[in-house]
Amino acid sequence: MTTTDLIAALALGVAIVAAITAIGSWKTARNSNGAAQTLSRIEQQRLHTDLTPVFRCTVVANAARSSAMLWVHLEGPPGLLSHGTIEITASLRNDNPHRGDAPQLAGTPTHEEVRAHIWGPWKFSADGRDDTGRTVDPQQLAIGEWTRYGLTPTTPPPWSTTTTDAWHRDYANEPVRLSITARSKGSEWTVPLEVPVTIETPA
Repeated sequence: MTTTDLIAALALGVAIVAAITAIGSWKTARNSNGAAQTLSRIEQQRLHTDLTPVFRCTVVANAARSSAMLWVHLEGPPGLLSHGTIEITASLRNDNPHRGDAPQLAGTPTHEEVRAHIWGPWKFSADGRDDTGRTVDPQQLAIGEWTRYGLTPTTPPPWSTTTTDAWHRDYANEPVRLSITARSKGSEWTVPLEVPVTIETPA
């Protein structure tokens, strides 16, 4: 091997080592970047969970159970104070999440009709409610503040043979199953709640 060949071989070796080093550095940087993104994602999820709104809700019905009032208090957490007011939307959940899942028989209501009906004791009567009384327009609420919604008794679905009195008896001691969706600064939380009904005592 001539001197020229030796020099060329050495140069090739150096180039190969440099290339291997560069590839290793690239892989290390890529792995570090991936790890940093994973840690950032975990931290964002933790912060999101820590900021989940805390609600205290009460439902008070009159003695005749002909109307009721739902009170919603936003109690925390303290970390939400920096967000100012948050937007909340209250809606009612059915007594069974699997309502409408059963196979549909000829002449029976559709799955959508079954799910659309409110299977529970109360529906919204407040201004801003939707056609069914399941949900109401969003409101702005700050920590430590409250809002209220009027409620009225539900009725059996139109295809049911159950009487209104029997329907009310069946749901007399059932809680109001709420779902409150809160939004603030690009974050969203959905908080499920079950609120027992207190009957107002005559003065």
